[in-house]
Parts: sequence; structure tokens; C-alpha cells
Amino acid sequence: MRIAVVVNSLKMGGMERVACSLSDAFTKQGHDTHLIYLKNRPVEIEPSNPEVRLHLFNLQKWVLLSGIGFLWMILCRLSNVAFRKSFAVLFAYAEALVFSYKLKKVEKKSGRFDLIVFRGHGTFSHVWPLKDKRFVFVCESTQNKKHFGKHSKRIYSLLFSNRRMVCVSEGAKLSFMDLIESFNISCESVLTISNPNDYEHIFHESENLIPDVAYHTKPYILGLGRLVPGKNFPLLIDAYCFARQHYGLKQDLVIVGEGREKDRIKNKIKALGLEDCVFLKGQQNNPFPWYKQADLFVLSSKSEGLGMVLIEALACGTSVVATNCPGGVGDIMVGKLRDFLAEQTPESLAQKMILALEQAKVPELKADVAKALEQFDEEYIVRKYCDAYLT
Repeated sequence: MRIAVVVNSLKMGGMERVACSLSDAFTKQGHDTHLIYLKNRPVEIEPSNPEVRLHLFNLQKWVLLSGIGFLWMILCRLSNVAFRKSFAVLFAYAEALVFSYKLKKVEKKSGRFDLIVFRGHGTFSHVWPLKDKRFVFVCESTQNKKHFGKHSKRIYSLLFSNRRMVCVSEGAKLSFMDLIESFNISCESVLTISNPNDYEHIFHESENLIPDVAYHTKPYILGLGRLVPGKNFPLLIDAYCFARQHYGLKQDLVIVGEGREKDRIKNKIKALGLEDCVFLKGQQNNPFPWYKQADLFVLSSKSEGLGMVLIEALACGTSVVATNCPGGVGDIMVGKLRDFLAEQTPESLAQKMILALEQAKVPELKADVAKALEQFDEEYIVRKYCDAYLT
């Protein structure tokens, strides 16, 4: 089958990494796979399989090249002043025309796609005016019913009505169903299909001991993700500080990632006097050696559509702790792993960190880790897509 995966850009981010992994997974299972990205930003990540064909559609550029498109953007900007967060929804009328045109050009050369999978709201919001039976929209996160203010019902209806929808976890699906039922939106279908993982690739990359990891010779606890409010790294730092003060924790804390909260996090580290034991390592193209060498990985998020970082840490053989937050974390933390779910307080998270460090080698955990990882294996995920949309 011929399949297209569509994502906003190829910057280094969780959604982008999943889009590349899904493209690789389809290709490995024998499908002719194309990865389409919509914004001309620096390419920081791409599929590992060279058979995946990349296409930049650069929607905004092609819209603005026409005089009418430029005028339309101005009108959308003006409308956004009066109707907050309406710009993307209105500008999509022009972007959808460009997407349709570029898609036809690709298909003329490569053949018609059997399935087109859009990853994330920020991606399919560019093309929502288009109706195509081959489209599948994937919700990567939990839903905020008030995101568009008083216009939420109207805008969510435009995005989701009569669509084939996929949610990446049961928690994400529960949130999505609550949203569409609240606004009386009818979807064509709503399925749960998680994100794929190539465990062989993860293991291979984790063995690549990059210099920055090798130079950090002291044992450490790892936090990894975008430095944004939803990931709640201040909570992790508070919990780490509490664990040092009350439980005698000796490991360093290493945080891998970039984002707009970096300065706030730096200031917090300084205010708590933790400069000698908490280290910000910035964005890393290969995060897997950081997982592999860590004594523990901690997820402190306020919510997670799934929690891919937990899966990656477990695949690297590293113990994990996570906040018991809305979304898909509960799909991953099964069996004895549920013992390491914390409330969103420094005291609870610190307690679970110490528990996980003490019980890292408990034999009973191995079976539950294997069970957790099995449901996110790439071959299983591809088969679910094919069974749902290609049979």
C-alpha cells in the first residue's frame, strides 16, 4: 500500500519523532511510505529508513506567493484581533488549497495514496476544509474544551465533524470523547492506536555513548522533554530537592531538552542552591544514551497524550517514575509499574523516586515492563492501522 504521514515540521519534538517512527514502521512492513511536512523549518529529525520519501509542502510560502493569499492573511490577522485564536482556522482555507495542489503533484509522480495520516492538531488544522476519505487525524494529547473560548464548539466542529479520528491512548480517547459529546460532534470513527517503537533501533542508539554522557561520570536521575509548562519540570526540581533533604538522595539530576521555560528553570535551580547537582543539557539529537546511563527516569508532566519518553526509558532498561496525570501514562504503567505513579506534589514524587531506586532490580517488574512495551511495538501498531483502514 502507498501511505503518507503528514506532520507540521521536522523540528526535534515528540510529535515529529513519532511521525518519523511511524513512517519507518510502515516502510519496514513493506509499504511505500512518504513523509510530508508543511513548514520550512530547519530539519532536525528525519526517518532512519532511506526508503521513506520526504516532501516539503511549505504551505504558507505558496499561499503568500499569490497576491490574493497575502491579502487573505491580512484579513485573517485582523479577524484574529476580534476573534482570538481564529487565525489558523481561517487561514487554513488558503493552505488547504495549496495542500491539495501539492498532494496531486506528488501523486501524479508517485501514485495515489491509500491512506494519509495527519499527526496532531497543529498539523490537521492546516487542512481541515478538505474532505477526503483517506484522511485519518491523530490526536496526540488530551483535549481542552475551552481552548478557543466561546468559539470552541464551532471550531472543534469544523475540525472533527465526520472525521476518522485516532487517539494515541485510552486516556486521550476518554478526553476526546468527552469533548465531542459535550459539543454534540459526530465523528465517522474514533479508535485508539498508539505510537510505534522500533526497540531494536532504540537499543542500538542507546549503546552509542556520546561524549556528553560519558563525561557525566556521577550517577544521575533523568528528566527529558520540552521545557514548557505542561512538562512541569519545576515540580521535578522541587521533588529532587525534597529527596536530597529528607531521603539523602545522592544522584545528580540531568534535564535534557529546550524550551521557553529554560530561564525560569535556571532561576529555580539557583534559588534552591542546586547548581552543583542539577544540570541542563539542552536538546539532544540522540536521547537514548541518556536514558541508558540514568539510574532513573522521571516524568513530571501535568498531562500526557501518551508518554513516549516512558516507553523509551523502559526500552533502554531504565526504571521509571511518573505523575499520575490525565492521558496515556496509565496505559504504560501497568501491573507493578503502577507502584511508581506519584501525585503531583514534590513530597509524593520524591517518595516514588526513592522507592523506584530501591526496587530497580525487583524480578517481578520484568514481566510488567515486557507487557507494557509489547503494546507499543511498531509491527503491532502498523497492523492496527492496516486492519482499521486498509482492509
